[in-house]
Amino acid sequence: MIESLASEAVLPYGAAHPRVARSRRLSPAPVFAVTSGKGGVGKTNVVANLATALARQKRRVMAIDADLGLANLDLFLGVTPSRTLADFFSGAATLDEVVLTNRDGILLLPGASGTQEITTLNRDQKSALLTELDAMTQELDLVLVDTGSGISDVVTYFTSAAQEIVVVVTPEFASIADAYALIKVLVSLHGRKRFAILANNIADEAQARRLFDTMSGTALRFLNASLDFLGWIPRDPQLLRAMALARTVVTEAPNALSSRAFHALAEQFIRMSGRTKAKGNLQFFLRRMLAAEVNS
Repeated sequence: MIESLASEAVLPYGAAHPRVARSRRLSPAPVFAVTSGKGGVGKTNVVANLATALARQKRRVMAIDADLGLANLDLFLGVTPSRTLADFFSGAATLDEVVLTNRDGILLLPGASGTQEITTLNRDQKSALLTELDAMTQELDLVLVDTGSGISDVVTYFTSAAQEIVVVVTPEFASIADAYALIKVLVSLHGRKRFAILANNIADEAQARRLFDTMSGTALRFLNASLDFLGWIPRDPQLLRAMALARTVVTEAPNALSSRAFHALAEQFIRMSGRTKAKGNLQFFLRRMLAAEVNS
Protein backbone atom coordinates (compact mmCIF):
# COMPACT_ATOMS: atom_id res chain seq x y z
CA MET A 1 0.00 0.00 0.00
CA ILE A 2 2.76 2.45 0.92
CA GLU A 3 4.72 1.65 -2.22
CA SER A 4 1.63 2.22 -4.35
CA LEU A 5 0.94 5.58 -2.74
CA ALA A 6 4.55 6.67 -3.22
CA SER A 7 4.42 5.88 -6.92
CA GLU A 8 1.19 7.80 -7.33
CA ALA A 9 2.64 10.72 -5.42
CA VAL A 10 5.07 11.69 -8.16
CA LEU A 11 3.85 9.81 -11.21
CA PRO A 12 0.64 11.58 -12.21
CA TYR A 13 0.08 9.39 -15.24
CA GLY A 14 0.26 5.95 -13.59
CA ALA A 15 2.75 3.51 -12.17
CA ALA A 16 6.51 3.97 -12.12
CA HIS A 17 8.23 3.22 -15.38
CA PRO A 18 11.18 0.82 -15.64
CA ARG A 19 14.50 2.40 -14.81
CA VAL A 20 16.36 3.83 -17.73
CA ALA A 21 19.78 2.34 -18.32
CA ARG A 22 22.60 4.73 -17.53
CA SER A 23 23.77 6.55 -20.63
CA ARG A 24 27.31 7.42 -21.58
CA ARG A 25 27.09 11.10 -22.41
CA LEU A 26 29.40 12.66 -24.93
CA SER A 27 28.10 16.16 -24.14
CA PRO A 28 27.45 18.03 -20.89
CA ALA A 29 24.36 17.09 -18.91
CA PRO A 30 21.05 18.97 -19.09
CA VAL A 31 20.33 21.47 -16.32
CA PHE A 32 17.26 21.53 -14.08
CA ALA A 33 16.64 24.60 -11.93
CA VAL A 34 14.70 23.82 -8.75
CA THR A 35 13.23 27.04 -7.40
CA SER A 36 10.41 28.49 -5.31
CA GLY A 37 8.54 31.71 -4.80
CA LYS A 38 9.23 31.85 -1.07
CA GLY A 39 11.57 30.31 1.45
CA GLY A 40 10.59 27.53 3.81
CA VAL A 41 8.86 25.28 1.25
CA GLY A 42 11.53 22.55 1.36
CA LYS A 43 13.27 23.33 -1.93
CA THR A 44 16.80 22.51 -0.77
CA ASN A 45 15.55 19.36 0.93
CA VAL A 46 13.91 18.33 -2.35
CA VAL A 47 17.18 18.85 -4.25
CA ALA A 48 19.21 16.88 -1.70
CA ASN A 49 16.81 13.94 -1.62
CA LEU A 50 16.33 13.95 -5.38
CA ALA A 51 20.09 14.00 -5.99
CA THR A 52 20.54 11.15 -3.49
CA ALA A 53 17.79 9.07 -5.11
CA LEU A 54 19.32 9.65 -8.56
CA ALA A 55 22.77 8.67 -7.31
CA ARG A 56 21.36 5.49 -5.80
CA GLN A 57 19.83 4.72 -9.17
CA LYS A 58 23.35 4.83 -10.63
CA ARG A 59 23.11 8.29 -12.16
CA ARG A 60 26.00 10.74 -12.04
CA VAL A 61 24.64 13.98 -10.61
CA MET A 62 26.04 17.41 -9.88
CA ALA A 63 24.19 19.74 -7.52
CA ILE A 64 24.97 23.47 -7.76
CA ASP A 65 24.06 25.50 -4.69
CA ALA A 66 23.02 28.78 -6.26
CA ASP A 67 21.45 30.18 -3.10
CA LEU A 68 24.30 32.63 -2.72
CA GLY A 69 22.89 34.32 0.34
CA LEU A 70 22.03 31.31 2.51
CA ALA A 71 23.76 28.33 0.89
CA ASN A 72 23.15 25.17 2.94
CA LEU A 73 22.83 22.28 0.48
CA ASP A 74 26.17 21.00 1.79
CA LEU A 75 24.58 20.27 5.19
CA PHE A 76 21.97 17.93 3.72
CA LEU A 77 24.56 16.20 1.55
CA GLY A 78 26.86 15.62 4.52
CA VAL A 79 29.92 17.57 3.38
CA THR A 80 31.80 20.59 4.72
CA PRO A 81 33.21 22.90 2.03
CA SER A 82 36.59 24.45 2.65
CA ARG A 83 36.22 26.53 -0.51
CA THR A 84 33.24 27.94 -2.39
CA LEU A 85 32.44 29.63 -5.67
CA ALA A 86 33.78 32.85 -4.16
CA ASP A 87 37.27 31.30 -4.02
CA PHE A 88 37.00 30.23 -7.65
CA PHE A 89 35.92 33.66 -8.84
CA SER A 90 38.66 35.37 -6.84
CA GLY A 91 41.27 33.08 -8.38
CA ALA A 92 42.14 31.48 -5.03
CA ALA A 93 41.06 27.99 -6.15
CA THR A 94 40.38 25.98 -9.27
CA LEU A 95 36.95 24.47 -9.81
CA ASP A 96 38.39 21.02 -9.08
CA GLU A 97 39.44 22.32 -5.67
CA VAL A 98 35.98 23.75 -4.98
CA VAL A 99 33.81 20.80 -6.04
CA LEU A 100 33.16 18.14 -3.39
CA THR A 101 31.93 14.56 -3.68
CA ASN A 102 29.66 13.21 -0.94
CA ARG A 103 29.21 9.65 0.30
CA ASP A 104 26.73 8.84 -2.49
CA GLY A 105 29.00 10.14 -5.23
CA ILE A 106 27.06 13.37 -5.77
CA LEU A 107 29.22 16.24 -6.96
CA LEU A 108 28.48 19.48 -5.11
CA LEU A 109 29.45 22.94 -6.24
CA PRO A 110 28.95 24.90 -3.00
CA GLY A 111 27.54 28.39 -3.13
CA ALA A 112 29.36 31.46 -1.93
CA SER A 113 27.18 32.20 1.07
CA GLY A 114 26.87 35.87 1.89
CA THR A 115 29.45 37.00 -0.66
CA GLN A 116 29.60 38.47 -4.14
CA GLU A 117 26.57 37.62 -6.22
CA ILE A 118 27.17 36.06 -9.60
CA THR A 119 25.24 38.85 -11.28
CA THR A 120 28.08 41.24 -10.37
CA LEU A 121 30.79 39.09 -11.94
CA ASN A 122 32.56 40.19 -15.07
CA ARG A 123 32.54 38.33 -18.37
CA ASP A 124 36.00 36.80 -17.84
CA GLN A 125 34.90 35.27 -14.53
CA LYS A 126 31.77 33.81 -16.07
CA SER A 127 33.73 32.50 -19.06
CA ALA A 128 36.15 30.76 -16.71
CA LEU A 129 33.24 29.05 -14.97
CA LEU A 130 31.77 27.99 -18.32
CA THR A 131 35.05 26.50 -19.54
CA GLU A 132 35.95 24.53 -16.42
CA LEU A 133 32.45 23.35 -15.56
CA ASP A 134 31.77 22.35 -19.16
CA ALA A 135 34.82 20.06 -19.17
CA MET A 136 34.07 18.66 -15.72
CA THR A 137 30.52 17.54 -16.53
CA GLN A 138 31.08 15.56 -19.72
CA GLU A 139 30.21 12.29 -17.97
CA LEU A 140 27.27 13.52 -15.87
CA ASP A 141 23.66 12.53 -16.41
CA LEU A 142 21.98 15.53 -14.77
CA VAL A 143 22.79 18.87 -13.16
CA LEU A 144 20.45 20.18 -10.45
CA VAL A 145 20.59 23.87 -9.57
CA ASP A 146 19.26 24.76 -6.12
CA THR A 147 18.37 28.41 -6.59
CA GLY A 148 17.50 30.94 -3.96
CA SER A 149 13.86 31.77 -3.25
CA GLY A 150 11.85 34.73 -4.49
CA ILE A 151 12.15 37.00 -7.49
CA SER A 152 15.53 38.67 -6.95
CA ASP A 153 17.84 39.13 -9.93
CA VAL A 154 20.18 36.36 -8.85
CA VAL A 155 17.31 33.86 -8.52
CA THR A 156 15.79 34.62 -11.90
CA TYR A 157 19.29 34.82 -13.40
CA PHE A 158 20.07 31.19 -12.60
CA THR A 159 16.53 29.94 -13.11
CA SER A 160 15.94 31.43 -16.54
CA ALA A 161 19.15 29.92 -17.93
CA ALA A 162 18.17 26.30 -17.19
CA GLN A 163 16.54 24.04 -19.74
CA GLU A 164 13.85 22.92 -17.27
CA ILE A 165 12.36 24.94 -14.41
CA VAL A 166 10.83 23.07 -11.48
CA VAL A 167 8.82 25.22 -9.07
CA VAL A 168 8.36 23.76 -5.58
CA VAL A 169 5.15 24.89 -3.89
CA THR A 170 3.23 23.97 -0.73
CA PRO A 171 -0.54 24.31 -0.06
CA GLU A 172 -0.03 27.52 1.91
CA PHE A 173 -1.60 30.54 0.21
CA ALA A 174 1.62 32.56 0.52
CA SER A 175 3.60 29.81 -1.20
CA ILE A 176 1.12 29.60 -4.08
CA ALA A 177 0.95 33.39 -4.48
CA ASP A 178 4.73 33.79 -4.43
CA ALA A 179 5.23 30.89 -6.86
CA TYR A 180 2.82 32.60 -9.25
CA ALA A 181 4.73 35.88 -8.86
CA LEU A 182 8.01 34.10 -9.71
CA ILE A 183 6.45 32.49 -12.79
CA LYS A 184 5.09 35.88 -13.86
CA VAL A 185 8.58 37.43 -13.69
CA LEU A 186 10.14 34.56 -15.63
CA VAL A 187 7.44 34.85 -18.30
CA SER A 188 7.44 38.63 -18.65
CA LEU A 189 11.16 39.37 -18.30
CA HIS A 190 12.82 36.16 -19.50
CA GLY A 191 10.37 34.74 -22.02
CA ARG A 192 9.92 31.37 -20.32
CA LYS A 193 6.56 29.76 -21.05
CA ARG A 194 6.69 26.27 -19.54
CA PHE A 195 7.18 25.21 -15.92
CA ALA A 196 6.99 21.96 -13.96
CA ILE A 197 5.15 22.13 -10.63
CA LEU A 198 6.16 19.93 -7.70
CA ALA A 199 3.75 20.06 -4.76
CA ASN A 200 5.50 19.48 -1.44
CA ASN A 201 4.23 18.65 2.06
CA ILE A 202 0.94 17.35 0.69
CA ALA A 203 -1.78 15.40 2.51
CA ASP A 204 -3.02 13.43 -0.50
CA GLU A 205 -3.28 13.46 -4.28
CA ALA A 206 -6.58 15.34 -4.23
CA GLN A 207 -4.94 18.26 -2.43
CA ALA A 208 -2.01 18.21 -4.87
CA ARG A 209 -4.38 18.27 -7.84
CA ARG A 210 -6.39 21.18 -6.43
CA LEU A 211 -3.21 23.16 -5.87
CA PHE A 212 -1.99 22.46 -9.38
CA ASP A 213 -5.33 23.15 -11.07
CA THR A 214 -5.55 26.52 -9.33
CA MET A 215 -2.07 27.55 -10.44
CA SER A 216 -2.36 26.11 -13.92
CA GLY A 217 -5.66 27.79 -14.73
CA THR A 218 -4.46 31.18 -13.50
CA ALA A 219 -1.11 30.96 -15.32
CA LEU A 220 -2.73 29.96 -18.59
CA ARG A 221 -5.41 32.65 -18.40
CA PHE A 222 -3.29 35.62 -17.34
CA LEU A 223 0.26 34.71 -18.42
CA ASN A 224 -0.31 32.35 -21.34
CA ALA A 225 2.13 30.01 -19.57
CA SER A 226 1.88 26.23 -19.51
CA LEU A 227 2.34 24.36 -16.23
CA ASP A 228 3.06 20.63 -16.04
CA PHE A 229 2.14 18.58 -12.98
CA LEU A 230 5.39 16.88 -11.99
CA GLY A 231 3.85 15.26 -8.91
CA TRP A 232 3.76 15.59 -5.14
CA ILE A 233 5.79 14.72 -2.07
CA PRO A 234 3.67 13.55 0.88
CA ARG A 235 3.65 15.06 4.33
CA ASP A 236 5.70 12.54 6.30
CA PRO A 237 6.91 12.60 9.95
CA GLN A 238 10.04 10.68 8.95
CA LEU A 239 10.87 13.36 6.40
CA LEU A 240 10.48 16.05 9.07
CA ARG A 241 12.76 14.13 11.43
CA ALA A 242 15.43 13.80 8.76
CA MET A 243 15.16 17.52 7.95
CA ALA A 244 15.60 18.40 11.62
CA LEU A 245 18.90 16.50 11.52
CA ALA A 246 19.89 18.17 8.21
CA ARG A 247 19.91 14.76 6.53
CA THR A 248 18.07 13.20 3.62
CA VAL A 249 15.11 10.94 4.32
CA VAL A 250 16.23 8.77 1.41
CA THR A 251 19.31 7.92 3.49
CA GLU A 252 17.83 7.96 6.99
CA ALA A 253 14.54 6.14 6.30
CA PRO A 254 14.74 4.42 2.91
CA ASN A 255 11.38 2.70 3.36
CA ALA A 256 9.47 5.84 4.33
CA LEU A 257 6.63 6.96 2.12
CA SER A 258 8.49 10.16 1.23
CA SER A 259 11.66 8.20 0.38
CA ARG A 260 9.74 6.08 -2.08
CA ALA A 261 8.22 9.23 -3.51
CA PHE A 262 11.67 10.74 -4.09
CA HIS A 263 12.84 7.60 -5.86
CA ALA A 264 9.80 7.77 -8.12
CA LEU A 265 10.48 11.47 -8.69
CA ALA A 266 14.01 10.53 -9.74
CA GLU A 267 12.45 8.33 -12.43
CA GLN A 268 10.55 11.37 -13.66
CA PHE A 269 13.76 13.38 -13.93
CA ILE A 270 15.53 10.58 -15.77
CA ARG A 271 12.81 10.55 -18.41
CA MET A 272 12.74 14.37 -18.52
CA SER A 273 16.52 14.45 -19.03
CA GLY A 274 16.15 12.48 -22.24
CA ARG A 275 13.74 15.05 -23.63
CA THR A 276 15.70 17.98 -22.24
CA LYS A 277 18.93 16.94 -23.95
CA ALA A 278 17.44 18.10 -27.25
CA LYS A 279 16.93 21.61 -25.82
CA GLY A 280 20.48 22.13 -24.66
CA ASN A 281 22.91 21.25 -21.91
CA LEU A 282 25.16 22.75 -19.27
CA GLN A 283 27.14 24.74 -21.83
CA PHE A 284 23.86 26.21 -23.11
CA PHE A 285 22.93 27.11 -19.52
CA LEU A 286 26.21 28.91 -18.92
CA ARG A 287 26.18 30.69 -22.26
CA ARG A 288 22.75 32.06 -21.39
CA MET A 289 24.30 33.40 -18.20
CA LEU A 290 26.98 35.14 -20.24
CA ALA A 291 24.36 36.55 -22.60
CA ALA A 292 22.49 37.99 -19.63
CA GLU A 293 25.46 40.21 -18.87
CA VAL A 294 25.65 41.46 -22.45
CA ASN A 295 21.95 42.27 -22.51
CA SER A 296 21.85 43.89 -19.05
